[in-house]
Amino acid sequence: MKNIKIVFISIVSLLTSMFVSNHLYAHVMVAQHGTLNVIDNKLFMVLSLPVSAFEGVDDDNDGKLSKTEFTRHRTVISNLIHKRVVLKENNDKLVLKDMLLSPVVSHQSSKSPVSQLIVMGRYSLADPLSQLEYEVDLFGTDPTEQLFEITATRKSDHKKKLIKLTAKDSSTSLF
Repeated sequence: MKNIKIVFISIVSLLTSMFVSNHLYAHVMVAQHGTLNVIDNKLFMVLSLPVSAFEGVDDDNDGKLSKTEFTRHRTVISNLIHKRVVLKENNDKLVLKDMLLSPVVSHQSSKSPVSQLIVMGRYSLADPLSQLEYEVDLFGTDPTEQLFEITATRKSDHKKKLIKLTAKDSSTSLF
């Protein structure tokens, strides 16, 4: 248990330093993609979400999110993620913990408005082999933002699943 916490803190620290570094402009996650990794009794999530999925946060209506808009609307964005990115274990909704939210910065300029946000966090599971259902209901307005491809893995039994979610089919059972 202690080792998991150390690994999680190390991963979060590394990813946080990557997001705040002015010298690193690479995308950490491809747009509209994500990963779900079940390790022991934790599920770790990384997901790239389109800015256009969040109503009322693009103040200048340019289809992107500036640093000022992100700062101003961070709480609204976080609340929507907690409501519309859902993991259920045996039909009980779990709480996303330790959520980190970061704009995906441009390769050319870290000050340019962004069209994607990366969300990272973890869920605590009662049993890693229990019935899990995952739902994402934050689709963008562009046709390219109508599909999520998410890779789910479970370490204990080496299972892997490619998940495709659409606005019409936004939830799936895992494993």
